[in-house]
Amino acid sequence: MKLRQSTRHRKSLPCLAMCLVLIGAGGTRHASPQTSVPSVTAVAETVRRNFGSGVEVVTAFNPYQVTGDFNGDRVQDLAVVVKITSSRSLLPKDVRLLNPFEQAGAIHFPQSAQNRLAIAILHGWNSPAASGKFLLFGESPILILQYARATSTQESDRNGLLGLRSKAARRRRSAPLPPTAKGDVILLGTEVGGDSLLYWNGRTYRWEDTAED
Repeated sequence: MKLRQSTRHRKSLPCLAMCLVLIGAGGTRHASPQTSVPSVTAVAETVRRNFGSGVEVVTAFNPYQVTGDFNGDRVQDLAVVVKITSSRSLLPKDVRLLNPFEQAGAIHFPQSAQNRLAIAILHGWNSPAASGKFLLFGESPILILQYARATSTQESDRNGLLGLRSKAARRRRSAPLPPTAKGDVILLGTEVGGDSLLYWNGRTYRWEDTAED
């Protein structure tokens, strides 16, 4: 009898462990549906293929990229921090420039590309041809767009500035998604603390600074 009870107990352990994992996942800050982190080489090659020589991946941040279903089409998308390295003319014509970080949203491509960071987003990044290519930049309080942090020797300046809030994962009531978000929401740390929200609303990328709410 004791042997049977012990066997049943051992069989129940995997189920218990899985329940604990699922419960814990609901409270994590960066709940992400990605099953594996893409390699630096894969990300760099994909960015080069889709954006040409106009930008280069910045790997100093941890993480420097995040994957998820941003537009709700059940295909994995990619957001990655890049440095603008040349003029607008070297970017492919199908790259859409966006500035969701300022009130007017005016597009002013930097005249001097030196040390200017941006966020490159690819819809369907694993597909032979991405369904959408976006380069987001502009004046903002977002920490991961500050070049000085990319070169800082302090890990705290470079870590935890980028994340994901999954639409499919369980979330706290205090971590809702914007009503118009079509898919997963990108989290961006700001100067005043906390996460700001970057999301696709069906037409464009919108940015909300939750600290202002």
